[in-house]
Amino acid sequence: MENKKKGFNLRSIIPLATAIVALVFIVVGLKDYGFWNKNQPTPGFFPIIIAVVLLASSIACFIQIARDKDSEDVKYNRNELMVMLGAAGIILCTFLIGLVPSCLIYIFLWLKFVEHAPWKVILIIEVIMAAIILGVFTAWLQIRFPVGLLGDLIF
Repeated sequence: MENKKKGFNLRSIIPLATAIVALVFIVVGLKDYGFWNKNQPTPGFFPIIIAVVLLASSIACFIQIARDKDSEDVKYNRNELMVMLGAAGIILCTFLIGLVPSCLIYIFLWLKFVEHAPWKVILIIEVIMAAIILGVFTAWLQIRFPVGLLGDLIF
């Protein structure tokens, strides 16, 4: 059996990237929004918690990949690449049109072109998701979502 050298491969990139994203969210959350103020959480409370969990899981994943002796370069199939491209699209569109419209557009595109759902199902799901996002998170929990460059121009 051939000894494979342990080193950096494509599988290591995703946990490193998610760890960097987590660190950015932790720093920005603590610096700009805070974590806890007197007896209540601040707007940065939930994002920081999620970022800490993401950081811990990214480190664990990276360690697992580094310890894997039979590590081969990973090959992604079409569906996996579509999910990664969708996530990248949401991030890019968030800067342009905001997070809420980006997520709703992603859901629409996924349901229409990947799942081939009928229009009625797509409309019902879009209305329910918009109601949850805007009703629960924006109105009730008063979470401020990024509005993007277009939102900055309008508001």
